[in-house]
Amino acid sequence: MKFHISVRELERLFKATVERPRKADTVTLSACASYVFVECRGDIAGAKAAVYRDGAVTLKAKKFRDFLKTYKNMEAPIFEESADGLRIKTLPIPVASYDPKPKPPAEFSGVTGH
Repeated sequence: MKFHISVRELERLFKATVERPRKADTVTLSACASYVFVECRGDIAGAKAAVYRDGAVTLKAKKFRDFLKTYKNMEAPIFEESADGLRIKTLPIPVASYDPKPKPPAEFSGVTGH
C-alpha cells in the first residue's frame, strides 16, 4: 500500500469514524480506487487521494491517532506499508493485519475531495 494524502484530511476521516477511540478500538485504513478510506466500528469515511499501490491495514485506533499527531504539520506525506508496518518517512507504526487487494466499500459517508 502506498498513497499520498494530507495529514489534515486523514485526521478528518479518522474523526468522522471514531471521535474518541477506546482502548480496544481498531481502524482499517485502505487505499484503493483512487480513494483512501478509514473504517471503525462500522463507520466509513473516504476521500480522493493519489493511490500508487492498493492495500489495507488494520491497527489500533489510539496509536493511529497519536501517529497522525506526530505528523500534523506535514502537508501531504506519502504513507507506505512495509514489513515494519505503516510508515511516513522512517517512523513505522505496527499493524495487526495487511490486505494487498482491498475492495472499496459499497457505501460510505464523509466523502471529501470531489
